Amino acid sequence: MDWVEALLQKSCDRTLTKEEVLHSLFHMIEVNENTLNQIQSDKRDFGPELEELKQTEIRDIDFHLKYYRSLVNYINSIQENKIFEKRH
Repeated sequence: MDWVEALLQKSCDRTLTKEEVLHSLFHMIEVNENTLNQIQSDKRDFGPELEELKQTEIRDIDFHLKYYRSLVNYINSIQENKIFEKRH
């Protein structure tokens, strides 16, 4: 069973820390906000079909932003020692 323990240890060693996960989520929020701002500020008229696509894209990005922000809130509410206990 040494190989199982070795495998579990490798898994734990590669697990992201709370700070790393939050950093990644903040990056995704920033990227999505920038993309949303670019789409919303583009005032070119491409016709009704592309306008519908643009609105769909805006809704999708808005959904992802809400999702990432809720993950940030949830992760921030978890105590660090609880994460550590589950990993080891």
